[in-house]
Amino acid sequence: MTKQPFFSVIIPSYNRAHMLPKAIGSVLAQSHKDWELIIIDDGSTDNTKEVVLSYGDERIKYIYQVNQERSAARNNGIVNASGKYICFLDSDD
Repeated sequence: MTKQPFFSVIIPSYNRAHMLPKAIGSVLAQSHKDWELIIIDDGSTDNTKEVVLSYGDERIKYIYQVNQERSAARNNGIVNASGKYICFLDSDD
């Protein structure tokens, strides 16, 4: 059984593969390490999946959905979150 993470960080993304490394890097750089990062790919046509999977960190989860816009992507992230607390990070932050 996997331990419940303290935080679930949700990043909705649409064609932002070029920006995701900075956002992912900011989560990886946190001093608090008890988190999961859920990246909801909202129908991207760029290499978002490859960028996310290149990290090889089991705390980073990639979920693809057909484009439904940011609110639906955030809601999908919430449904898939297992953390005690949920927070959002934009892919361009």
